[in-house]
Amino acid sequence: MRRAGLALVTVLGLALGAGCQAVLGIEDPAQHLPRLDGNYLVAIERVRIDGTTRDVIQMTGTARLQDRTLNLSLNILPFGGGTPLSETSIAGIEFPDDSDEVEMTMGLAIPAGAFDPGNPPDAADLSISVPVRIIAEAEFSFCAKAVDGQRVVTLGSVLVDSFASLPAADTDCDDPLRP
Repeated sequence: MRRAGLALVTVLGLALGAGCQAVLGIEDPAQHLPRLDGNYLVAIERVRIDGTTRDVIQMTGTARLQDRTLNLSLNILPFGGGTPLSETSIAGIEFPDDSDEVEMTMGLAIPAGAFDPGNPPDAADLSISVPVRIIAEAEFSFCAKAVDGQRVVTLGSVLVDSFASLPAADTDCDDPLRP
């Protein structure tokens, strides 16, 4: 029994000495940003300029979190999947010291092939430029949603092992603690 107690004290001492980062695997022990490094299927759902038509733009790529800055290197996929149409990035997403969310303007050019060919987009729909709130919502999960009063835009992410077999896209911010 004494050895078990000593082992527990040793583990707790190591945890306190190394911080929760080493024990729990948290990227930023001061503010508890979740781990976000990995390969992702990223999907953006947005309402077109007509105010009613909804599109889901799918992308695959890599996320890297260094210090408090998230960088996304993405490939826009054609409607229905397949060989990427173009490369893009959403870089320099810098989370403030006291938060796991940040507001920024998301700007993307979207190739026409990313849209349903049965419902081609207007020229104004070939880009997105909208203020959004990016949220590091959970381990290996980030999302975005339009800032109040803006056109409907959401972004969701799904961590993937391989780009060869993609799961269903997720366009929601799933965090139940945030409206």
